Amino acid sequence: MAILVEEVEKRTQIRWENRFSWPVAATSVIAVGTVSELNSFAGEFAKELSRDRKVEGREGYRIRVKRGKGAPVLSVIGNDARGVLFGVGHLLRVLRMRSGAVTLPDDFSVATAPRYRLRGHQLGYRPKTNSYDAWDEARWEQYIRDLVVFGCNAVELIPPRSDDDATSPHFPLPPMQMMVAMSRLADEYGLDVWIWYPAMDRDYADPKTVEFALNEWSGIFKKLPRIDAVFVPGGDPGHTQPKILLALLEKQTENLHRYHPKARMWVSPQSFNQTWFDEFIAILRDEQPTWLAGLVYGPQVRVSLSQLRATLPKNYPIRQYPDITHCWRCEYPVPDWDSAYAATEGREPINPRPLGQATIFRLTQPDTIGFLTYSEGCNDDANKTIWSALGWNPDVNVTNVLREYGRYFIGSRMKAFSRRSRDSRQCNRPRVSNFRTTGGFTRCSTALITTPTLAVGCFTRPGWRTRR
Repeated sequence: MAILVEEVEKRTQIRWENRFSWPVAATSVIAVGTVSELNSFAGEFAKELSRDRKVEGREGYRIRVKRGKGAPVLSVIGNDARGVLFGVGHLLRVLRMRSGAVTLPDDFSVATAPRYRLRGHQLGYRPKTNSYDAWDEARWEQYIRDLVVFGCNAVELIPPRSDDDATSPHFPLPPMQMMVAMSRLADEYGLDVWIWYPAMDRDYADPKTVEFALNEWSGIFKKLPRIDAVFVPGGDPGHTQPKILLALLEKQTENLHRYHPKARMWVSPQSFNQTWFDEFIAILRDEQPTWLAGLVYGPQVRVSLSQLRATLPKNYPIRQYPDITHCWRCEYPVPDWDSAYAATEGREPINPRPLGQATIFRLTQPDTIGFLTYSEGCNDDANKTIWSALGWNPDVNVTNVLREYGRYFIGSRMKAFSRRSRDSRQCNRPRVSNFRTTGGFTRCSTALITTPTLAVGCFTRPGWRTRR
């Protein structure tokens, strides 16, 4: 309930009372809990709600509005603890909030469960990122909470030693200390914790190198309060022959289970040449190692995702690792990008691509169990929201997602946001057109300049999304 009470207060200056018993006086109530606890929190509506239309599946939830004794009663009923969390997130997205007032249509009703079981994003606290290395623990908690509101159920962390500098002048905490804090925060919200752990040492055929790696990784594993999975990329970075890499990962899986017995090991065939790719597939087909949980499909894999699925034994699921943070020299470059934009913005600008990301998602996701996206900062914040929303419901209207994004992060007093959401989609178009003939720059820049202006006064402490 803390997320609901606190986020409403930030936007309205109203502090709701959190109670564990039904009020005697007639007053508006928001009742929140799991379906198994219905009798303990739903009051006089418990029987009616138990017969109500349900939705099956983990993480599912219902939101209903009923008329009580002179006052409305809103119920958020989760199939499980995560269902409660995501139900509260959905409620926050649809509430109309302004200073001193919170409203919701009295006929609002929803029952939903996610289509994909894994919906997450990589949050790398390292110098390479464009923003993350300056974030303290409080900002990380807020960002994790923001991701949860739109349906994210997993985060992926990066160990202190990766393909990056050892430190950043912006770090508020040492990398290991922050990694522990982020693992703990994710656990407190009930999210899965993945570790992106590259195998970068020179020669894993050397027993001394293997011993060093086992000791180093063990030091990470034992310090983190939660690990659900470890993903080791075959390349980018990485340079180890598949049979040697898989032998290392079998040992590292045993290492991992000493501290996190239920955690699973995943690997990707990124950057393999044809010989190595064939060797990798042959090992999985012929030996089918049981310690390996599944494969990750990311940039620089030699075949398409559907081809990889057709090649692999069915017992190995595929998780996607899409690059949503870059605009060129990347997995999904902006097609026909206007040269004026490309020359001035570079590879990693603020890059909302709602229509493009939705197309990428719908073309690639069906052969997977879900995704954790590749990100290098908050420049792709809108793209994360699009992926999270589509991971819940691939058929969702992207314009509605943008409206919820704007309403939640900028403010619902903007009556013009319906038009602004169209403008944000229009910002896809000048990227792929010619400024001299379309006038796209004028339309897009006007939208981006006036939208934050309209948000003034919606929050007591406006966040970075509304700053220019």
